[in-house]
Amino acid sequence: MAAITVAAKGAGMTLAAASGGGDTVAATGMSAGGWQVTGTPVLVVAVGATPTTVTIDGVAQAAVTSKTVVYPLNPGVYSRSLAVTYDQVTSVTVGAQVL
Repeated sequence: MAAITVAAKGAGMTLAAASGGGDTVAATGMSAGGWQVTGTPVLVVAVGATPTTVTIDGVAQAAVTSKTVVYPLNPGVYSRSLAVTYDQVTSVTVGAQVL
């Protein structure tokens, strides 16, 4: 599993090839007492012509084809690393950024 680098808010984000064994992405704690205290981390996945299902932290997302999709990452109050897997990785690139 490769670690996806999370770009800081306002910084440029670079997409990289998805790893066949899956990736991990650091998701920062988002709230305290119901208040959001940091920017929202998001996972960006660009998929080519082959239908692809992305699973984030054990939850499968709807399959996508020829699209770029943005998934908000919500680890809860505490920061942690989330596992990201793909049912295939041909023409799949990923990146992450704080909004």
